[in-house]
Amino acid sequence: MSDPRDPDLIDYGVPVLVWTAILVFVCRLEARRQIHHRLNVHTVTAYLARLACQALHRVPHGDTVAAVVRRLVVEELAGVRTDLVRSLIERRQLEKFRLLATDYLITLDGTGHLVLGDRPSRFTEGCLTQALSNGGTLYYRPVLEAKLVTRSGLALSVETEFLENIPREGRSDEEYKQDCELKGAYRLLPRLKDQFPQLPICLLLDGLYVGEPMFALCQTCRWHFLMILREGSLPSVHDEFYRLAPLRPDQTRIYYHQGVRQVLRWANDIAYRGRTVGVLECVETPKGKSEPTTWLWVTNIPITSENCTRLANSGGRQRWRIENKGFHVQKHGGYAMEHAYANEPTAAKNFYLLLQIAHLFVQLFACRVGGKKDIKARLGSLRNLAADLLESLRTAPLPPPAELAALLAKAIQIRLDTS
Repeated sequence: MSDPRDPDLIDYGVPVLVWTAILVFVCRLEARRQIHHRLNVHTVTAYLARLACQALHRVPHGDTVAAVVRRLVVEELAGVRTDLVRSLIERRQLEKFRLLATDYLITLDGTGHLVLGDRPSRFTEGCLTQALSNGGTLYYRPVLEAKLVTRSGLALSVETEFLENIPREGRSDEEYKQDCELKGAYRLLPRLKDQFPQLPICLLLDGLYVGEPMFALCQTCRWHFLMILREGSLPSVHDEFYRLAPLRPDQTRIYYHQGVRQVLRWANDIAYRGRTVGVLECVETPKGKSEPTTWLWVTNIPITSENCTRLANSGGRQRWRIENKGFHVQKHGGYAMEHAYANEPTAAKNFYLLLQIAHLFVQLFACRVGGKKDIKARLGSLRNLAADLLESLRTAPLPPPAELAALLAKAIQIRLDTS
């Protein structure tokens, strides 16, 4: 990453400051001020010096970290995050999680990042707004995230679009008067294609994206898709499926798994605006329950009796992981995603990206030590794992150079499937 500072006037290189911010999230300290209170000890200084390859006499202050993070190039830091996921793909670490042994699962969803209240300031420039009942205006900064998800529970950030009310190239100010998730998706997805031009992808999307523009984009990018089909989203496709389904009993399969009964029905080649799509329905009834749950997806993947269960269970139903394994954990699992780590827009974006990098490391670390279930059985919770890691960093000295070299020379194996 580039360093915008004068090299003759700095004490800490960019790697030191970036790693310090990452440790805040890895150890789930939830606030920048905790750098001084929890990380500023000589053992952490030694570990940080090793990570950043720079001699250090102390851990940088939280204000120093924020002052540099606000000057980093957002696109460069986002590229670091994406390259980490790319390295896992290139090393074939995620190979066995591909849908139908071909496609990597990418899901898109928006979430609230920062809510800044009703007082305008420099920090609220470009924010989305919402009119309040008292006549005021609420300022907030949402974000659209693309994550690579796996059935084992991984949710790895690959692309991010910050939703802002700012002019953009080729669009008038009026067209971007209020940004939204759908507009952001049409900016994010072409970047995803540029980042991974040859990667076979299946997009898992909710009903917001269903329609010809997204179908055409997937066709252009040569991507597959599984999108939730709500009643009223595509009336002609929805009605045609329920007209055809009773006429084709051969396109029905009943599937049992761990006391759950699923009835899957499908129809291919349903015409829609000059193209054909398929529809897959899954009606699930858990053992001991009378009320079933129904899912309905529209897709451009040909559906058969051999692949319908995998499309439903290993495909469409994995979309929830971006919320449960991604946003929910980052908001309520000690990462404090909704906390304002800095009161400047660029810094807020960069801290968000550093959180995504830290969460990727934590997910791999959890797999290294046995997976979520094993950690909960032994330590009680993933938060306790973070607390134990912090305690180790604070109290366990860095091994001597020869011992450390021997340790790092040993091959290790990280099993990403711990489900």
